[in-house]
Amino acid sequence: MTEHDTIAAIATPPGNGGIAVIRISGTRAADVLRQVFAHTGGFTHAKMVFGSVHCGGEELDRGYAVFFCAPHSYTGEDVAELHCHGGQTGVARVLRTVLDSGARLAQPGEFTRRAFLAGKMDLSQAEAVCGFIAAASEESAKVSLRQMDGELKQAVLRLQDDLTDLLAQVEAAVEYPEEDIEPVVTKAALLVLENLRDSLLKMEESFRYGRLIVDGLCVTIAGKPNVGKSSLMNALLSEDRVIVSAIPGTTRDTVAHSFAYKGMRFNLTDTAGIRDTDNAIEMEGVKRSKSAINGGKCVFFILDCETGITPEDYFAFKQIKKDKDDVLVVQNKLDVSEGLSEREIFDAFGRVSCIGISAKTGAGLDALREKLLEYATRGRATDESVVLCNERHLECIKNARGHISDAIEALLSGMDMDCVMIDLNAAWHALGELTGKTVSEEIINRIFEKFCLGK
Repeated sequence: MTEHDTIAAIATPPGNGGIAVIRISGTRAADVLRQVFAHTGGFTHAKMVFGSVHCGGEELDRGYAVFFCAPHSYTGEDVAELHCHGGQTGVARVLRTVLDSGARLAQPGEFTRRAFLAGKMDLSQAEAVCGFIAAASEESAKVSLRQMDGELKQAVLRLQDDLTDLLAQVEAAVEYPEEDIEPVVTKAALLVLENLRDSLLKMEESFRYGRLIVDGLCVTIAGKPNVGKSSLMNALLSEDRVIVSAIPGTTRDTVAHSFAYKGMRFNLTDTAGIRDTDNAIEMEGVKRSKSAINGGKCVFFILDCETGITPEDYFAFKQIKKDKDDVLVVQNKLDVSEGLSEREIFDAFGRVSCIGISAKTGAGLDALREKLLEYATRGRATDESVVLCNERHLECIKNARGHISDAIEALLSGMDMDCVMIDLNAAWHALGELTGKTVSEEIINRIFEKFCLGK
């Protein structure tokens, strides 16, 4: 098995469907296509043609084929695609015929790996392809698409260009000490390095928002028993996903579901009511509630505004607040009560954010969703700014910033320019790991193993 083999795989999800696509890439793609697909005429670059797939004189399916000439294809190689009817049996027969005609089964991510090796994309763009496929929200898809277009790549290349220019100046100071340009170079280098450090720090800080749009904002719904936690979850999901009962303690375990709002994903966890109890099962439920509170980014503390604030509310809030700072007090059942004043809530729980809703009628739910959106996008940079979503990218940026900080310290302490050059080269190398220019084969293998088959 080598990178010079012609490879093939089903590029569409398995199972019944209208269309299944089998992708073929490599030097023998055209030959394989001609062996398995019959139609009147030849193949023209990027032109879809109708015909039949056959094996030894037997027709297997009818559909379309398209051929892309190297280097004008996804992988940079000759690429052919067969568009057949969906379904498992027919598609499996077509794939087997393709493999018997000179192709081998592709490994997960091998098509995109070949695109990377052919220079069609850098490593950050390849990873963005995987991110786009896995995107669970509109915002996540948008960021991945921007990175597929090279947004992160271009930002990193600009930083590397600045480092390259700076390295040339520092090297000149080392090579020609008689010119006495070191003081001038030091002053100019400090300015450039401080700007680079600030740019890298800004990229690091974008990671919080980047991971949030990929993973979704985790919100825990908590409070004493029977205040409408499950009703609120059902209302936000717009469907009955959680059992609702007037009997306190109905929810004994955590229940998690997600919903989307204005392009963002929100992961809700309904929890067992928090109260002091001797019931072993309920105690376990309370324990799991506290674990969910610790794992969430923010907490909805639900109050029943019909009954007002009770000792059980004080107990539940105290348990929550010692584990979490981001707590939003949500007054439920505004359909049967005017609710508590902000002053009453502040007197009971301190200066917390609060909002009133009715899970039954839907009153206030849009405002609550906007509160969630406000929290999720807190600290977000402008839409034009680069957003890091990938932990590997974050590590590369952190390493680069660390080496640049070392270079600044070396310049300020009057160390030899040779030492500064070592730090600058290390920073350039760290950025090169992000784009794939200086990355190891082991990391490349690890990245493409995460891809789905056929991509």
